Amino acid sequence: MMAKTAQELHEEFEMFGFLGKGITTGITDLRAENGGWFELAEDLNACLVGTATTATAEVKTNSWDAKAVAVRVLLRSCGNLQGVILMCERGMVAQGRILTRSLMEDAFAMAALHDNPEKYLALLKEDSEGSRRLQGSFIILQGLVEKGETLDKLQAAMDALGKLRPMSPKAIAELGPLNKQYLAYQRLSDDSAHPPARSLDKHVQADAQRTGWRYKWGAGEASDIAVTLHHAILAGIPIGVGLTQMLDDKSNNEKFGDVSERFLQMPAVGMI
Repeated sequence: MMAKTAQELHEEFEMFGFLGKGITTGITDLRAENGGWFELAEDLNACLVGTATTATAEVKTNSWDAKAVAVRVLLRSCGNLQGVILMCERGMVAQGRILTRSLMEDAFAMAALHDNPEKYLALLKEDSEGSRRLQGSFIILQGLVEKGETLDKLQAAMDALGKLRPMSPKAIAELGPLNKQYLAYQRLSDDSAHPPARSLDKHVQADAQRTGWRYKWGAGEASDIAVTLHHAILAGIPIGVGLTQMLDDKSNNEKFGDVSERFLQMPAVGMI
């Protein structure tokens, strides 16, 4: 089969966006532009998955035990990192950064579980109950249940929960040693996870004379992909280190040490 021309790929993108079959033809080139970052991210993923395999076989305890919660954080992290890699190799920078932001939340959680497990678990339980209360309050305020016994029971359940605070990523970050990464978390929120002006501005391309503009979309720049992978790896390493220390898993812990050393040797990247 002959390779599609640039014009054919452009037309396909305008029909299907990133779901166009031609998008996969660019994966090799996008990976080659950031070969070192992709290789390191995939090696980190292998370490995380290997640790998860060991941990799920070993940690058989109460589901609210700190170690059991930490294993579940790790499992979530594996999917998030894999998602970042899949998005980045297709040039989907904003989507990769949304998952990177989620991976940073995992890192904050793991660090908190390592340093302050009791405080973190208390916040986690309160957040779960707070979410139930918010949903119940919404149902009541919007009149989604008819008046009567059902509504009375729901209101009683809400009253029993009392006033609860939602879990703050900033508060979680402050429970561990990764609180300095919270600035990057904020920038990722502004850049991609939410639709403020900065995020929407990524879809504007000014002309050379700055007298006009056009809509912009498509694969991201190689430098943006590098920044995204950098922050994903920066979040993923302490997740693995934290859990292996909690489980005294020396074998897998050493692997994260090797990845960390390689990370420190990687070229500098720009800011988000």
